[in-house]
Amino acid sequence: METLLTGRYDRVLDQPSGRLELRAEAGSSGSLLLKAGRQTADLDISLKCEPGSRLSLLILKESDQDLDLTLSADVHRDAVMKAGLLDLEAGSLQLTGEIRLKEPGAHADVYTGELVSAAGRKKNALNVVSESAHTAGRMHNFAVLQKAADYEMVAAGKIIKGAFGSESHQETRVLTLDEDHKTKVLPILYIDENDVKASHAMTVGQPDADQMYYLESRGLSHLQAMSLLSIGYFMPVISLAGSEDLRNRLRTDLERKAGLYGHREEY
Repeated sequence: METLLTGRYDRVLDQPSGRLELRAEAGSSGSLLLKAGRQTADLDISLKCEPGSRLSLLILKESDQDLDLTLSADVHRDAVMKAGLLDLEAGSLQLTGEIRLKEPGAHADVYTGELVSAAGRKKNALNVVSESAHTAGRMHNFAVLQKAADYEMVAAGKIIKGAFGSESHQETRVLTLDEDHKTKVLPILYIDENDVKASHAMTVGQPDADQMYYLESRGLSHLQAMSLLSIGYFMPVISLAGSEDLRNRLRTDLERKAGLYGHREEY
């Protein structure tokens, strides 16, 4: 069954397992929060952004249920899509996504924010494909890893032959809170055209010693200092939430899980 997004909207959907088809009508604009709760074990999202539409989509994992998530999107002429996943929960995650920029002027920003808890496992494979000239695709991936976490991100940007004047950019930032972790990050660019702009950036490492010293010198505990640095990684994803009230709620939940109030949740 297709869910049609029309006019100006700010909607929330609680989504059980199964397939969800979304269509942002031409010229429409708004935000959509999609909640994946305890009844969601596998979710297949098919999305179409019609010409001139503006969509901000945030997928929020709300339970420690293992989740297998697939996102497939077609972005058409002069449409702008911002889509993000925020996962602060325990339980494994398998994310597979392909965003296709179909016509000139199509623009997509894809965000992931994942807190990988102690001994947690989260695997991601994302592709953004420029299929037409003058399109722009960007990926922004952020992860914070606790002890013995297992994280993988394969991020591929592709510009096909004939998609001149297009852009493909990506960044992956991984903050490790313990030396005992397994991390695999593969930034990939497939470029089959000359007149393009493309880049990738990646960082994997523990909190900066100077930043930690500064925060602790201001009265924060070691745990609180690490937690505060962790929170900054997720704010770009939280910003996709439609209302200020929701953004504040998500930040408070993140602060609690990260341990800013003196105790990090153990899963």
